[in-house]
Amino acid sequence: MDKIILRGHHLLCTRLFSGNGYHQTFTEHMKEIVVRIGADKYKKFGAFPQAKELQIICGTDDICGKCPNLSGKKKKYCILGNEDVQKKDRLTLEYAGLLENGLYTLEEAEKGVKRISREQFEEICGSCRWYGEYCRYEELF
Repeated sequence: MDKIILRGHHLLCTRLFSGNGYHQTFTEHMKEIVVRIGADKYKKFGAFPQAKELQIICGTDDICGKCPNLSGKKKKYCILGNEDVQKKDRLTLEYAGLLENGLYTLEEAEKGVKRISREQFEEICGSCRWYGEYCRYEELF
């Protein structure tokens, strides 16, 4: 798989993922994704082939496929609420200067994430259950 489909706010989650506090199957899957998108600090999770590009969306992505909170006939709905996660996706894309359904190299996506200010990060992530305990703006870069 040369391309990874990633929802907007997962650009942030993958950079801040530590492997703590998650469902085991989801954690193992997430480890593979973060390595494949080139997060250097995650090389400790093992070796996986690196993706060549990311398609950024506002909806269920490759990470969501193993999430225990996914429901519905086609596994498209988050039991924690779709509106909140889609708002996070839209804000991330807006602040990173990326387009929904756009194809980006890993470097282009990285440049977008670096545009996000502390205040924007807090707006995107402030309602997340992982915010503060596992995820902090200072660790984003």
